[in-house]
Amino acid sequence: MRPVISSLILAITAAATIAVGVASANFISTSITAAAPKGDRLPVSVASADSRYVTVETRPHDGVSVLNKIQVN
Repeated sequence: MRPVISSLILAITAAATIAVGVASANFISTSITAAAPKGDRLPVSVASADSRYVTVETRPHDGVSVLNKIQVN
């Protein structure tokens, strides 16, 4: 009798796990939208010919890079 109960518990657990996974995937796929509508994005501008910029990279710690755009006179 014990092997039958253990198998039944295992089957119910597997079915519940699969059901939760499918429900989660469905929820995520329907709730993800774009980060921002196109109207909220920053406008693109053209830099003037007389201004030059240099990009400086700093690494405060492993795995993080910070880029700064600095105008050169």
